[in-house]
Amino acid sequence: MKKIAIALAAVMFTACHSRSSEPPPASQDALKALGSMVPSTQFDRSFWQREHDANSSVWSEAKRLCQQTLLANYPNCLPVNDIVQADQTKKSQVAKTLDATREQMFERGFEYDALRMAWLPFREMYIKGCVYSPAYPNDPKKVGSTWNCPLGTAVPTGIRDEKFGEEQTDVTQ
Repeated sequence: MKKIAIALAAVMFTACHSRSSEPPPASQDALKALGSMVPSTQFDRSFWQREHDANSSVWSEAKRLCQQTLLANYPNCLPVNDIVQADQTKKSQVAKTLDATREQMFERGFEYDALRMAWLPFREMYIKGCVYSPAYPNDPKKVGSTWNCPLGTAVPTGIRDEKFGEEQTDVTQ
């Protein structure tokens, strides 16, 4: 009887404490508010922008709920969807800039090497027997190409451009 009482007390104690995988109560309230027909003053755009900037699990769940469920048109999903739309617009603008840069550099005779983070002269690379191929063939999340050259080939220095590589990665994520 005493063992049963101890086991029961342990179960009740465990049930009363929140698990580490569960979001904190305020976050749970924010997610619940998404389903309300009454606009929330507590969980407004500034709240969701902070969650977005922190890339929190609550933000991920809110984004999922507001994009993949009937909640999309509920008033408290509107700020979440606005932030998602702003992200997509920003990525689109960056992608257009990257495309323009890539086109200009190609016209000048260069291809970007993602591993070397440099623009290398493609005619010279082809003459040396180098082949332009995917830089990350085993990682579909990473985008970029690199020059693979025969052993002992002296690769020109090229034009260093770390920023282009970072921006390219930002657009694909």
